Amino acid sequence: MCPACGARTLWEAPAAFAPACRACGTAFALHEPRGRGLFLVVLPLTVLLVLAALKLDEALRPPLWVQGLLWITLVPLLVTAALRLAKTCALMRALARSDRP
Repeated sequence: MCPACGARTLWEAPAAFAPACRACGTAFALHEPRGRGLFLVVLPLTVLLVLAALKLDEALRPPLWVQGLLWITLVPLLVTAALRLAKTCALMRALARSDRP
């Protein structure tokens, strides 16, 4: 939701901000983090997912197709959720900094 007006216009794609709020005009694209900063979100998540896959294989020994199906659906969902959370926190911090006199 838009931090200024509360309208549901923050996201244009699963992990990409809309250029601006359609309701109040707050510019989101100016504050969207890109590149190296997001590496600090994706790398620890990747390590945790690899460790979880190894632990699951060790504990349950599911067939390869089950693991493939599980991780092909779970990884994009978790990465998208983590990126959305990180980008929203960065946007809130940037907007709070820009509101200070």
